Amino acid sequence: MEDLKAWHKVGFAHINENRYKEAEQVYDQMFHHMRSHHGDYGTAAYYRGIAKFLQGRHKEAYEDFKIAHQLDLHMKRYEAPSFSALRYMEKTLFPTKEIIKKNQEKLIHNLNSPRNLEYKMGANVLRTIHKWNSASPLYSPGPSQGGGYFLTLRNKNGGVKGIAIDPGYDFFTIFRELGLGISDIDAILITHDHDDHTESVEGILSLLAKFNDHNHEKKSKVLDIFGSAGVLLKFHGLLSATDLVGNREINFKLLIPGNTVSEIEGQNLLDKYGFIIKVFPAYHTERWTNQESSVGLLLETGLALKNGEHLKIGITGDSRYVEGMGKHFKEAQVLLINIGSVEKEEGKLLGQHLGICGCINLLKEARLGKPLLAILTEFGEEFEGKREVISEIIENWAQPMEDNRHRVLRLIPADLNLEVRLSDLTIRETDTNIFFPYDTIKIEEGEILKYKFNG
Repeated sequence: MEDLKAWHKVGFAHINENRYKEAEQVYDQMFHHMRSHHGDYGTAAYYRGIAKFLQGRHKEAYEDFKIAHQLDLHMKRYEAPSFSALRYMEKTLFPTKEIIKKNQEKLIHNLNSPRNLEYKMGANVLRTIHKWNSASPLYSPGPSQGGGYFLTLRNKNGGVKGIAIDPGYDFFTIFRELGLGISDIDAILITHDHDDHTESVEGILSLLAKFNDHNHEKKSKVLDIFGSAGVLLKFHGLLSATDLVGNREINFKLLIPGNTVSEIEGQNLLDKYGFIIKVFPAYHTERWTNQESSVGLLLETGLALKNGEHLKIGITGDSRYVEGMGKHFKEAQVLLINIGSVEKEEGKLLGQHLGICGCINLLKEARLGKPLLAILTEFGEEFEGKREVISEIIENWAQPMEDNRHRVLRLIPADLNLEVRLSDLTIRETDTNIFFPYDTIKIEEGEILKYKFNG
């Protein structure tokens, strides 16, 4: 007995000091000694199992616990700890490991799902994956989705490219509900570093890394990211990511107001994505620069419209109104305009967002009297039940005063259902999935907006 106590004392000391291999050796010697002398080797098997378990060798530990349990039953020690150890392994650990294995297999299967972009959305489509703005999804007591936009364009080589724009809260969740996945995203455009425009970026980059580690073709996917100065500072630690063999996973291009971006890593953007980017200042403070370093964008695409013009898409991003800023978008036939909120104080414009007056002024500067499909988005939840009315007010006041008979400007409020076919500027009717000209669309207000043909 004294020898057994000494062996246990040494074995316990090793376990207490995390020296599990040494503890295993002690209890292994004790096990063989006791069995050869027909002694109580079950206790040694139990503690040897613990030492193996703590090294992560769970199957081997389980075999030791079984040996201990069999001897405990033989000696009628029904309350011995070996039974609890076996039950833990069988009821909890092994089933959990099996779930992890199945989840991993499911992840790898999903990551290797075929690219569905052309089948699920098609080329030259703009989809709003967006509901509420700013921090609404953070503090809202009910379901409140943020999001962004998703744009598909056919490039000069005939390929369909997917571009995520300002992917904020819930973007990837909504994106997955459309039947799309990480393989369908080729580029990300980010106008500024606030969470409601970037929250899903880290998740997308995490899935990109997993895709590159587990795709069956053993080919690395490279994501192009175009972002403001604040975005660069916010994500700089992630932008140097590489795959398992050291290949770069991300190309980053800084969006500098006044610049035209026409290439990335030596590749022509018009050839690769079907657009070039003109960058303008937006007057909205970024967190990571503490300056108004946000940007607005004009995407000049290679898509020819029926009138012979090439489609141009304007993106205001978040911005307060500054006189003349709308002139940056004079050539845009489609304009994504972020309202943010309504004016809170009498006679004062908003300090960080356009508001109603800023939207009207910008629209008049951009395309007064010219055809324009403007999409109003970035609503605070105070707009619930009022999005259609607010859009109508802005649309009415942004028309030319002298001739309001020919309404060539339409301002459509955005919600999760909004889908624009860019080749002919039609909007998908919610109930029938038929596309109609944007100037024939009326809005049915509800928890989620519906887009109806108003023939």
